[in-house]
Formats: sequence, structure tokens, C-alpha cells
Amino acid sequence: MSKVLAMEGERWVEQARNGSHEAFGRLMDAYYSRVWRFLLKWVKNRDDAEELTQETFLAAWRALPGYRAGSQFSTWLLGIALNLARNHHNRTVKKHSRDVELDETLYVETPSGHDVEPESRYQRKETMIALQQAIDKLPEDMREVMIMVKLEGMLLDDVASILGVPSGTVKSRLSRAKGKLIEEMAHYL
Repeated sequence: MSKVLAMEGERWVEQARNGSHEAFGRLMDAYYSRVWRFLLKWVKNRDDAEELTQETFLAAWRALPGYRAGSQFSTWLLGIALNLARNHHNRTVKKHSRDVELDETLYVETPSGHDVEPESRYQRKETMIALQQAIDKLPEDMREVMIMVKLEGMLLDDVASILGVPSGTVKSRLSRAKGKLIEEMAHYL
């Protein structure tokens, strides 16, 4: 988010805390797609991600009076989304096997944008599916850190804030997660 938008966001947060539905609508517009993408990585289902995104903003609206202006709104919002994703995971994983939904752009094109050969495309798709399955097998604390840092590109300090742990703990979990993924993916490397 740009600095100008971040400053506007702070103003919108304050207005929303004072009851402005319009300001909260602007916050939703600014953060909706980021929250949705974040949740999609957790639940692997577009409809569930959409529903949880809406629940996230509803929960945020209700909890807004307790928001501390010293922390980043996006970090606070993603913390709410993470809690909802955890609850969803606990409710549904035991009932249904999780479908792998990978972004087509991960395996359809090369970084230069040129189409790859069908065999290479297939191998890359298979590797991405195996990687997603390996991430899903990680213990929850490591999986959370891996998704937030490596797939979402979040800063370690923001992840630490969301999880309520020291930055060193995030680094340690990330390191252990990488080690487990390397072991699991050795066949593909």
C-alpha cells in the first residue's frame, strides 16, 4: 500500500472507529483483495475464502473500538482473518479432504511470459501440487509462518505481531519449515 493510501487508511480507521460506515467501506475497498488472497491460501476454496473475507470485515467492524492505533491496521485485520481461517480449518478439515487450488500462473508460463512446453508445464504443475501438499503437512505453527512470510510476503515483525510471538520465534519456525519442505521435496529437486 502506498504511503498516501496508508495515511488515508489511518484517517479512515479513525473515522470508522467513530462510527462512519463510509470510512469503513473505504477500508474494505482498500484491503478486501489482500484479505481474500490471504484466506484463499489457507482454505484453498474460493467460496470459503469469500465467505471468510466477509466474516473478517464483519468481525473487524465489531472489534474496531478495541483496535490500537499504534499497530498497523492491515496486521490487525490479517490477525482476525487468521483466527477465522484457523476456526474454519478445525471445523472442515476433519469432515472433508482439502482440495488443492493452485494459481494457474505458477505453472503455465515461464518468468519471461513465454509459454512452456506441455511436458514442462505438466511437471511444473505436479511439483506445485506436491509443494502445496508438503506445506499442508507442516505442523500448524510452521505452516502459518510459511504462508505469511513466503507466500504472502509479510515482514517477520508483522507475522510476529499477528501470532503474538517474538520475531525470533517466527525466524525459527520459518527455518524449521524450510528444512521440512526440503526433505519432503527432495524427490522434486
